[in-house]
Amino acid sequence: MFNFRVKILDCIFTITFPFMVIITGLLLVDNNYAILQGGFAALIHELGHIFAMILRSCKPKEIQFRAFDINIIDEKESVRTYRDDIFILLAGPMFNILFSGLFYFIYSISGNKTFLFSVSENIFLAVFNMLPIESLDGGQILNSILSIKFKVKTVYLLTTAVSFIVILPIFALGFYILLRSKYNFSLLLLSCYLMSILVLKHSKVDIYRLKFSINKKEK
Repeated sequence: MFNFRVKILDCIFTITFPFMVIITGLLLVDNNYAILQGGFAALIHELGHIFAMILRSCKPKEIQFRAFDINIIDEKESVRTYRDDIFILLAGPMFNILFSGLFYFIYSISGNKTFLFSVSENIFLAVFNMLPIESLDGGQILNSILSIKFKVKTVYLLTTAVSFIVILPIFALGFYILLRSKYNFSLLLLSCYLMSILVLKHSKVDIYRLKFSINKKEK
């Protein structure tokens, strides 16, 4: 399968074929540029993580643009402290909040509603990513906080339980919105996606994660 790879400033950027297909398809149906602005908000979010990683002297080795996410590979991940992880994870949502303030300032001056939409996109992405669901920043932050005080197995069970508890009402709300609107299935689809990731992740013992947590040291 064709993947586009380019090296910039000692960092490899890998754009996978599924990512290119999905982005191309979305842009073809993006009549009001909503998807494009959402993608821009996601880029701001990832730049926040990268900026924090550089501040913590753990510059990313590779950035992979995959079908449904952006994966940042860092050689020093196994030796970072939990506090480093929390700082890096928080940086993404914080960048979205900071840029939403900037876009609102531009909107207040120009009156261009495009910037107002960018405000809502960035705020939504920041709030959504802070939900304590394992595949999101909030879930990983919760994992790091609990790992400082509790054993690996306890953390594993707690983060899984919290993730399911948070996803279920989102799923119910998405189903309710679909019934009322007859066409708006976006939240239901999103909750199903998060649920499927969680189920697949825990369908087998996550040995790598357990070993990684045991070896990780808190300074």
